[in-house]
Amino acid sequence: MDTINRLSRSIRIWILIICVSISLILISNITAINKDKGVGFGNGLDYGIDFAGGIQMWLKLENPVTSDVMAIEKGILENRLNAMGLKDIPIYPYGDQFILIKIAKASPEEIKVIEGILKKQARFEQRIDGELAVKGDEISVDLSTEGSGAYPVGNGFGWYVNVKLNPDAACRFGRVAQGKFFGEDNPRNRPVDLFIDRPENTTILMSGGLHGILGNTTFVPGQQREDIYFGDTALEVIENRSRIPIIVLDENDINKTLSEFRNYKDKGFTKTIIAENEIKIPDKIRNMIEDLGIDTQRMEIGNKSPDSWIKEVTGLKTTPRLNFDTRGECVYNARITGSAATKEEADAEIKQNQIWLTSGNLPEKASIESKSTVPPSLGAQFLRYCFITGIIAIITVSIVIFLRYRKLFIVIPVIITGLSEIIIILGLASLINWEIDLPAIAGIIAAVGTGVDDQIVITDETIERGIKKRRVISLIERIRRAFFIIFTAAATTIAVMLPLMTFVAGMLRGFAFTTMAGVLIGVFITRPAYAKIIEEILKG
Repeated sequence: MDTINRLSRSIRIWILIICVSISLILISNITAINKDKGVGFGNGLDYGIDFAGGIQMWLKLENPVTSDVMAIEKGILENRLNAMGLKDIPIYPYGDQFILIKIAKASPEEIKVIEGILKKQARFEQRIDGELAVKGDEISVDLSTEGSGAYPVGNGFGWYVNVKLNPDAACRFGRVAQGKFFGEDNPRNRPVDLFIDRPENTTILMSGGLHGILGNTTFVPGQQREDIYFGDTALEVIENRSRIPIIVLDENDINKTLSEFRNYKDKGFTKTIIAENEIKIPDKIRNMIEDLGIDTQRMEIGNKSPDSWIKEVTGLKTTPRLNFDTRGECVYNARITGSAATKEEADAEIKQNQIWLTSGNLPEKASIESKSTVPPSLGAQFLRYCFITGIIAIITVSIVIFLRYRKLFIVIPVIITGLSEIIIILGLASLINWEIDLPAIAGIIAAVGTGVDDQIVITDETIERGIKKRRVISLIERIRRAFFIIFTAAATTIAVMLPLMTFVAGMLRGFAFTTMAGVLIGVFITRPAYAKIIEEILKG
């Protein structure tokens, strides 16, 4: 009882208990209402195709590319999938010509949608005050080292990306931009809006209240808001610059609203975006609109800022200012410029703009080389086998430890801390939405294996009784010596895994991540708790 009382006052034991409790909450998925996952506290575990079933596709580029171009290819594909709401789809470049895409829990219909996204060209547009200036197939980005760069400016950094326009785009840009430049650093210079997949033949439906708010929303210096407005209101950004008409719901006369939809449908507008939730614009009204043969999609503003919501519904990606006077002449070479607080942020802006500017066309055309499917039933079978294997491993380790020490009080703490380590690793994976697949399970096993090794080292150092001069070494000193060995081994393991995590794409990253996470969790949480348990048991 005294041993238990001492353990209950140990900060190391409480840290372990708290971490295990939080991890169980994260992986249990039981709380308040979550539309995607039902009722749950945490994120729940995301399983890879090994366990949840799904599909993996190998894309092959027509020609080998450099690592920089491969990064842009990857970014464009991620942008396309994310634009369709298909987030958390891992994309792994391999070498200079192949890309692996893994899609877990995908139905045959979803797979067809994804294949269509991968094959299609995104619709890229540059518009100035709503007028089309450049289309995606008319622009090429200079991806050479001289084609972009960052440089110090005052307390921050400027950046640039060079582009080339074909003759049609060059002359159209010069004509559209004429009269939109008012001088160097003049705040009246108009933005060159860059859109990707701007909704076509689409209207936006909103209430009069929201319409009034957006009509008074513009950029205010000093507020934490991105300036996409350039003196315009939010409504003007949507209607004038994005060329998407807004229909205001007349709650007192629904037929008047429906009449507006009929008029727009006669002009070719066959889709509408509903800007508010079911309370403000009920499904009853949505059904009436669909009965007119108009497709609807609800993209409510909710708690989002007007800026982020506008960018989401219009496809607006970035809004650099026009930085020269075209005089109405053809512009064959242009430079996209901007500024950032740090060199790292400037480099990130360059990369992101290269991705956006090339989203109309992949730098190198990709084709689906191969496709393999893992049925969900087979994935569930893999998961059962892994669970059974884990139980067998725990029993085997318990037997070996008991045969070595012949003391049950040592076996139980080893098993408890090992299970705690697994729970905390899974909790961390749930927190950051890391997919659990076979390599990740292998990493967990490797991490727990090193944990058992470390616990044996701690145990041996703690209960050593063989040599007389060892007897005079204090219990604390023995544990300290054990931890020197453990920290050295952990540092070695992390040093080996870091290159896999940083430089190697694909399956090995899951193995490296879970191994490193397990080692760090063990060194800072579970091993100290185990050492405290053994210390107090021996004192008792």
